[in-house]
Amino acid sequence: MKRIIIIVGAVVLAVVIAAGSFYGGMAYNRNQQNQVRTAFLRSRGLNPNDAAAIGGQNGQGSNANGGARGFFGGGMVGQIKSIEGNTLTISTAQNVITVTVTDKTPIEKTVAGALADLQIGDRVSVAGQRDANGNITTVQQLMLLPATTAQPQPTQGATP
Repeated sequence: MKRIIIIVGAVVLAVVIAAGSFYGGMAYNRNQQNQVRTAFLRSRGLNPNDAAAIGGQNGQGSNANGGARGFFGGGMVGQIKSIEGNTLTISTAQNVITVTVTDKTPIEKTVAGALADLQIGDRVSVAGQRDANGNITTVQQLMLLPATTAQPQPTQGATP
């Protein structure tokens, strides 16, 4: 009888230790995921607490290409990394894409803007149609967004 009590006690102790270890591992993993996500978003010049900067708009979430749904079928929010002619390279929370603007693309800020108003490091919201590669080639609207965090200014030609 005494031997059965010792065996049952050992089994209960082993289950408690296993459950505690599992819970501790899950909590550690959750913490690591949050730290990696925060570091990734900050490296892209985004505020991890800003849902719009991460691709969501009005609670709609984001698509796989880093854009917010509801933006005329294919938009995104990100930071300008380079400008070459009428082609912008924009870093989003998910990836880096190119955006082609024309002289007919409305570029907005608190007043009407122009391509010359855009600078490397600016945060922008782009609405337009994507091509087969996921790049935005037909832009309906491009808006400058206010900076949400102090961001280091990238140099021309720097890789994101």
